[in-house]
Amino acid sequence: ITDSEAAPRPRQALRALGAAYADGDTDLAWTRISLWRGLLAAALDQATAEPVTSATVTGASDSPSTDLLAAWLALTLDCPVSRSRRPPGTGLSSVRLDRESGPLQLGRPEGDVATLTQPGQPERRVALPRRNNPECLAEELRRLDPDDIYGEVVTAGLERLEAAAAATTSARRGGSA
Repeated sequence: ITDSEAAPRPRQALRALGAAYADGDTDLAWTRISLWRGLLAAALDQATAEPVTSATVTGASDSPSTDLLAAWLALTLDCPVSRSRRPPGTGLSSVRLDRESGPLQLGRPEGDVATLTQPGQPERRVALPRRNNPECLAEELRRLDPDDIYGEVVTAGLERLEAAAAATTSARRGGSA
């Protein structure tokens, strides 16, 4: 059990975790987004069965949890995912999933309450507290089997996300990817 958020360079720590991943490895940065992943999955399960065409995950530039959530969405939804950066120390703040009928948005700008908006439904306020280290550690110790999804995210999802970001940057500069 590691905590890439505690590393001096969280993004480099995530790359190192992906390169050396072994069954049973986990990161508290992944555990911190369990509630986000659950809410997004539940919202998509309740929505009409239409594909997500793109996604944007917004969070602090130094937030490995934001990177992991974006990588998870890229793998799970098989769509382009962009990572929007906020100032360091602000954590994960929002996710936008674009669909033909309109966006599904989950945002928690500050505090412990988030807002979930979906086309054709009233805005919902949902509890989404920031998770502390003891709480995350307790969750990890309850689950001692390998987390296959985390393994895929840290080994393949982050790579996919970085490749997409590099292609976008290259396209903006007028180069080819």
